[in-house]
Amino acid sequence: MTTRRPTKLDRQWEELMSLCREEAALKRENPHPKLLKFLGSQIDRLAGELGFGDYQIRRREFRAEKDGEHVVRMIAE
Repeated sequence: MTTRRPTKLDRQWEELMSLCREEAALKRENPHPKLLKFLGSQIDRLAGELGFGDYQIRRREFRAEKDGEHVVRMIAE
């Protein structure tokens, strides 16, 4: 059995999750206002591109539907 290559949606989802993890860690460990603002703007931009609404973006409540290892769609309100 072969594993399919990551799709653009897979890569975007992983980037969004990575940015969110970085933001959360930075808030816990060493708040740095300029870096937090930059990470926040990156998250806002990417989440908007993926179709998430303002409420989900503000709350950082992102969900995706997967088929095996691959993201098939975003669950946006």
